[in-house]
Amino acid sequence: MNGFTKYITVVGMLSLSLIAGSLILAIGMGNIMKEKRTVSVRGLAEREVEADMAVWRVSFSLGGNDLPSLQKEIIEKTDIVVDFLLQHGLEQSDFAVQAPGIIDTSVNMYLDSSKRNYVYIAKQTVLVRSGKVQAVKKAHADTLELLGKEISVSSEYDSKVEYEFNGLNQIKPEMIACATENARQAAEQFAHDSHSKVGKINSASQGLFSIEDAAQGLEDIKRVRVVTTVVYSLAD
Repeated sequence: MNGFTKYITVVGMLSLSLIAGSLILAIGMGNIMKEKRTVSVRGLAEREVEADMAVWRVSFSLGGNDLPSLQKEIIEKTDIVVDFLLQHGLEQSDFAVQAPGIIDTSVNMYLDSSKRNYVYIAKQTVLVRSGKVQAVKKAHADTLELLGKEISVSSEYDSKVEYEFNGLNQIKPEMIACATENARQAAEQFAHDSHSKVGKINSASQGLFSIEDAAQGLEDIKRVRVVTTVVYSLAD
């Protein structure tokens, strides 16, 4: 066998080896791709819960032409508001009387003196922050009672009752389990439709929990929501 013939033989053997190797690699990759068949699904969990904290800025304004008289009226009216809250089942620890804010209208250059009714205008606030949600809700609904005592409680946006839910950690595990179970059901339906079987979880991620009012007018009822994304392996 001459040198040229040997060269052709070696090249041929190398070519056959490369082809065989390529076939083996292709078969191997086919098996790998087959084993990595997955489905990504989302699971939703929702729950309605009662708010466990109420925050309410009970604010009212007073006017006067001398500070001593205004101070006396502020104290009297504040005591009336405090008694009102106590009568509705709240305790001293459920609220705090804040220092009043007083405006001297005589030094306000932008105010028309002909429309000035008082030299001093005071705004007093009793800040309520309590876990007695229903007591706060009832007191807020009964503020008309204070009108008979010449106290007009502010109805501005920052004086509305805000309801909060702080018990998220207690319901998190159950809601995550529920969301994951719903994701599993979605994966099983997909597998059924594709004539496959659901395998193990490859990966999972939890979305952020959201807490919203259940509906307008039902701010003391919250809707808690979470979505999980789960990737399952599929098998024939």
